[in-house]
Amino acid sequence: MFHDEGIHTFYYILTHTATATVSVLFHCTSWRVLDVSIAMAYSMLSTYGKSNRSLSAAAAVLRGYNAVYQLTELERKHLVLLISCRLACSTTLGAYSFQQNSANTYLLLHAEPAWKALELLWCYDPDERARMALATNRLFDQACLYNDARAAIVTCSDLVLPDPGVADLLHSVRIASIDRIEPPKKKQKQNKEGLAIVTFVTGNANKLEEVQRILGTNLEISTEMPYHLTNSKVDLPELQGDPVMIAKEKCKLAAEKVQGAVITEDTSLCFNALNGLPGPYIKFFLEKCGHEGLNKMLEGYTDKTGYAQTIVAFSTGPGKEPAIFDGRTAGAIVLPRGKLDFGWDPIFQPIEGGDKTYAEMSKEEKDAISHRSRAFGQLREYLVAEQNTIQAEINKH
Repeated sequence: MFHDEGIHTFYYILTHTATATVSVLFHCTSWRVLDVSIAMAYSMLSTYGKSNRSLSAAAAVLRGYNAVYQLTELERKHLVLLISCRLACSTTLGAYSFQQNSANTYLLLHAEPAWKALELLWCYDPDERARMALATNRLFDQACLYNDARAAIVTCSDLVLPDPGVADLLHSVRIASIDRIEPPKKKQKQNKEGLAIVTFVTGNANKLEEVQRILGTNLEISTEMPYHLTNSKVDLPELQGDPVMIAKEKCKLAAEKVQGAVITEDTSLCFNALNGLPGPYIKFFLEKCGHEGLNKMLEGYTDKTGYAQTIVAFSTGPGKEPAIFDGRTAGAIVLPRGKLDFGWDPIFQPIEGGDKTYAEMSKEEKDAISHRSRAFGQLREYLVAEQNTIQAEINKH
């Protein structure tokens, strides 16, 4: 099944994929790229894939997955290598098992088509391999242009094409669809008064009102804050990892979707006795456990202290590195007191709050000490101090 040149190629793939896999695992915000790469590899071995449509099958799987969980640029960067790794594993296991039991031809069911797909993705000639990688990445980019998770049916008609080994009888008259893709609609950069538009990513009216108070924009013209703050509910994947990493990646994804300057925020409630948990996952803990359940998490600990944290991220647009602002307020976790309509406010009693929980404070009292006001206060100072640079960056997009 293997020949000398094939063995060298196989070894090259394994060594390079190991490096790429380590890069993905240590720099990506989730493991989801590994899941989709395995699914794409096996789609190439499906009945459709084996009919000289292996790349088309992989691209279709990627489109369906990306419509629900949008991959980051870093995650997409190593897809070809990760798919090749999965194919190499199928080839190796199938060939080895067949050598142990040559009477069982079923063992070659995946091994032979996996090797064929591997040869397609990882050509023996280095120049041809580079051209193939470029073409494959263009196809995968095309697959990721469609990311509407709300659509009843995810269409893939633009991804239906034969593998390169199939003669294209219409090549001379075919239109290169990649050149006809319409770029994302550019977002309006300024309002009618000439103020730069910044979108706060939220559909929560309470959050919007609070941020408007803190920034002092209130959606009106301000000489101190020369920006027009608007809001938008944007569907973003639930990321996992370090709070700062989550905030940065979320802001990058939001800027791509909004196609303009954005503000995102991620809020955590951290219990010192639990080394910072629930942290950024407080929303899910609150939904499942409620206020009483969150208190029960600390029943076995004498330390009831914690801190509220908001990390605000600001980006001037797609492809720009977000600026990060970290606001914290120390306090204690207590039984719920006050209004129950704003998250976990009833169970957090800040040290500076005069024995009141957030939920028992007036808006003015809370704004003066809250984690959110501190993070957005840092943002406000940044937006004012760097307004010329920021507006120039926004206008570039």
